Amino acid sequence: MEKKDKVIVAGLILVLFFIIINIFSTLHTMDDYEVRKESGNDRWKQVENRILQTEEKVNSLEEEIEKWKH
Repeated sequence: MEKKDKVIVAGLILVLFFIIINIFSTLHTMDDYEVRKESGNDRWKQVENRILQTEEKVNSLEEEIEKWKH
């Protein structure tokens, strides 16, 4: 092989190496995003449950007030 061919092969191997690193980095980032997304969804479910509980309490208090008025 000529020196030019060796340089081209070495360059291609280097580019392939960087592409593989990029693929693994992208997969890690996607997995991390999914984990964070699920964590955020769970938190919003907790917030929604608290809102529903508060609405139930308000409704029961409003009913109690109506009973006292009559």
